Amino acid sequence: MKSFQFFLCTLLLLFCTSEAAKATKASKAKTSKVKKSEVTDARDKQKYRTVKIDGREWLADNLNFKTDDSFCYAEDENNCMAYGRLYTWNAASKACPAGFHLPTDEDFESLWKAAGADFNAAYLLKTEYGWSGETNGNDTLKFSAMPAGNRFDDGNYGNLSKMTFFWSASSEDDEANVWYMTSKSMGFSYMTKPKTFGFSVRCVK
Repeated sequence: MKSFQFFLCTLLLLFCTSEAAKATKASKAKTSKVKKSEVTDARDKQKYRTVKIDGREWLADNLNFKTDDSFCYAEDENNCMAYGRLYTWNAASKACPAGFHLPTDEDFESLWKAAGADFNAAYLLKTEYGWSGETNGNDTLKFSAMPAGNRFDDGNYGNLSKMTFFWSASSEDDEANVWYMTSKSMGFSYMTKPKTFGFSVRCVK
């Protein structure tokens, strides 16, 4: 009986070790496919990190190009430097640098799939710091999503350190899709919001 128990424990240990090795190998494989670079916005000479994920080149920082109907969180310029600007959808739709565009739902779905296409996708996309609670990511894909919060259409601000929202180019009438992450989970999903809200922009090409 003891020898049988020993056999089962050994078998379980080998299985767990094998699964851990697979997970580590998969994580390294995803990291190896990530190509980092940098781009300069010719309009104001600001530099942004870029990262290539699943054949698309993304800004790895939130856009911080000043336009009409774009805002610093709580009207504090330091927040613009840390988190980028918050844009209404109309401002966001034409704010990206030359060669880049506001991502469509298809672009975001590609990003979601690259992050595993499951309930834990945001873990590979979030920064390793800044999120409230125990919900930082490991930023495997170097997308570096930070909890930049949002501006409501009444002019108030909220959700700093708790949520991040990215405008999608996919829209209908007065509303558009917003892809978001929250400190309450590791999910990466979307919802619809009025175009007059202020959310972050990640440009892509």
